[in-house]
Amino acid sequence: MDRTFKTSSRILITFILSLFLGNTHAQDDNQSKPGFLMGALGDSITTAVNANGVGIHKNFSWSTGKGTSTRNFQSHYKKIEEKKRIEVKAYNMAKGGARSKDLPKQAIKLAKKKVDYATILIGANNLCDWKTSNQQQLDQFEKDVRTSINTLLESNRNMKIFLAPVPDMYNLWWINRNNNKCTKMWDTFNICSSILSSSLTKGQREEFKQRWEDLNRTLERISYDYMKNIKFDLGISYTRFQRKHVSTVDCFHPSLEGQELISNKAWANGWFN
Repeated sequence: MDRTFKTSSRILITFILSLFLGNTHAQDDNQSKPGFLMGALGDSITTAVNANGVGIHKNFSWSTGKGTSTRNFQSHYKKIEEKKRIEVKAYNMAKGGARSKDLPKQAIKLAKKKVDYATILIGANNLCDWKTSNQQQLDQFEKDVRTSINTLLESNRNMKIFLAPVPDMYNLWWINRNNNKCTKMWDTFNICSSILSSSLTKGQREEFKQRWEDLNRTLERISYDYMKNIKFDLGISYTRFQRKHVSTVDCFHPSLEGQELISNKAWANGWFN
């Protein structure tokens, strides 16, 4: 009888301990989960190509960059972490060379993460390939962006999105138009020839400016239909780059200072101020 009682007692104690330990582990798991999830969609601007030398430097992305031990970088990731004082986990789905047609696939991947906040910066490569004004191309751009936004919001109806305007690449050409190193590089490697090629006329560059404005007006119109979830500020697109904001590697992508400029302008007009 005593042996049976002792055996039953051990089983009961073991069962109670397993429940307690299991709950403890569950609590630990919950505590280890980040308090805030964010993500980014876009192209090589958001992967920080050539921002700190040749190559991809996602640690210095204006959106999700974590910086390094020797460089305190002010991305949205870092700003959210500091403002909310919680652990943030970031997913950067951007890809170099991406155009709007690539955005829906990126959105599908990010939607699986059910993030709280997302940034979208797309359109530069569309413009670089856009040889002539074409309403069909503009309509497809709008469709791609709307599809991507809808995919994200289906995963989290409360998600906040910052939709960034396309940077002013006419201004990029202007500040380095007399820099022989840059003009030679643009021509040699055919970098965004629709605005940077030395063979373009003034009229062709003016046409590019019009397409750029049309693209950003399209983004602005899209944002009006999602005002609960999207912040957009057309004024950011008129931010004037200086030479220090442009990578010396290719005279095209943002430098570290350029990435931080984008981050600061977007933050000032975003969700967390």
